[in-house]
Amino acid sequence: MINETDPLVQFKLDILRAAMPAESAIVFGDMYIVEGFYTAKCLEYGCERAVLVDSLETPNWLRTRLDDTRIDFLKGDFSDPFFMHSIHERYSISVVFDILLHQAPLLSTLHMMLEKTQDAIAIVQPVLEERDLKNTLVYLPGQPADSGLYPLAERSSEYRAFDLQEVNQSHWIWGMTPSFIRSVLAGEGFEIVQEGDVGKLENPLWTWWGCVARRTSNNPHNWSRQRPTPGLFEPSW
Repeated sequence: MINETDPLVQFKLDILRAAMPAESAIVFGDMYIVEGFYTAKCLEYGCERAVLVDSLETPNWLRTRLDDTRIDFLKGDFSDPFFMHSIHERYSISVVFDILLHQAPLLSTLHMMLEKTQDAIAIVQPVLEERDLKNTLVYLPGQPADSGLYPLAERSSEYRAFDLQEVNQSHWIWGMTPSFIRSVLAGEGFEIVQEGDVGKLENPLWTWWGCVARRTSNNPHNWSRQRPTPGLFEPSW
């Protein structure tokens, strides 16, 4: 059971409510530990329907899905462009909690999520405290032990953030500052309308941060719309 009195859970719910009203929601990675908790909350807060996208599923989630016809489930890897391009619909809001840290193709994955987002996106995750150099993105694997960047107080058997030999999508790959996320969202045509934080992690260089960003445009100058060599190939059909 999710403890809804926990400050972090409350913070995520506040961010989710701030993204409303919304007709439909697409929730990425809402399975591990939480088993679709925030997907169900989207319906409670007024969405007519919600879809969860993840490569995992559990018996509890299957029961939740069968109990409510407004819930759908797409099983796949949301960092895979072939899978993501098979999702043709756009949803009023997207919900992205705690998963960008694990995405090796970070910009591409976030871009594909935003392509499915019609109105607003809600993001909550651990971030690095702001640096002198804004828009900082740190690749954690291989960082020396004395860097002070390891996000937990002790080495974790689950998130081997310093192990170059065992990096995969379930491990903690990235450390990023809020300014990095702000810049990426701005480049994608989104404007942050609410943001905040809810306290430090075990390592005080990290904090829980979140935002709601609303779409203001479809930026024609985004990196995804530019060809490396303009005019090299022009289809004739």
